[in-house]
Amino acid sequence: MQNKQRGMTTFSVVFLIGGIAVAAFLVLKLLPPYLEYFSVKKVMAAMAKQEDLQNMAPPEIRSAFDRRASIDNITAVEGKDLEISKESGDTVVSVEYSVKIPLVANISAVIDFADTAK
Repeated sequence: MQNKQRGMTTFSVVFLIGGIAVAAFLVLKLLPPYLEYFSVKKVMAAMAKQEDLQNMAPPEIRSAFDRRASIDNITAVEGKDLEISKESGDTVVSVEYSVKIPLVANISAVIDFADTAK
């Protein structure tokens, strides 16, 4: 009777550990910008819900965003980056921004974010 060997080879274990390490590295590098984006979305939604955007001037809207952003420690976007417009009589506040994350040597990841509040 011949016994068949089963299990992982040394090469496959090293390859698996390397893949897990690369995935963990990418998650640790890319997670902070996404967390900040979710904070920006939360601030925009709170402004749309609680502030009376229809009766506010653009400088007041920008100031309100800056106050809320300082509480949530948002650094990627400021009030001056907001685009404020009127659509069908409603005030629409939107923001678009990019974040460049250096990964290794000259390799970077660029992530584009956008959000709108009415």
